[in-house]
Amino acid sequence: MRVTSSLLGFAALAAAVMQGQPAGAQLLDQLKGAAGSGPGSGTGGALGGLPSVSQASPSNTAGVLQYCVRNNLVSGSAATAVKDSVVGKVTGSGQGANDAGFKAGNNGLLQTGNGQSFSLSGSGVKEQVTHKVCDMVLQHAKSLL
Repeated sequence: MRVTSSLLGFAALAAAVMQGQPAGAQLLDQLKGAAGSGPGSGTGGALGGLPSVSQASPSNTAGVLQYCVRNNLVSGSAATAVKDSVVGKVTGSGQGANDAGFKAGNNGLLQTGNGQSFSLSGSGVKEQVTHKVCDMVLQHAKSLL
């Protein structure tokens, strides 16, 4: 539900921008950049901006969650505990830090399936989207425990 309200906020922002706000075109371009440019961009979901996290491997999920916690994109003791558990589970299974999916995630690259990925780096509107994606990854990681 948090994602849905965020999407409604993005839609409202886009509608306001298209109604002729002075910096509207630039802001709309930022919004499009944050949301992605469609299926070929490696993103999915509404607005083309929120990727599906369900296709990420457990090792990529662990790496992304580690990236999110390290960069304060999710916080709190619960997030840290889930991250520690998932990373421990992955590294204890023989995959660990040498796994390509884990390395990609640890560097801020969510692998969304079918050879596509979503970069978590960026600022402005993209950073706001990244916070939402990190929240989604945290929820997905909980399901792996």
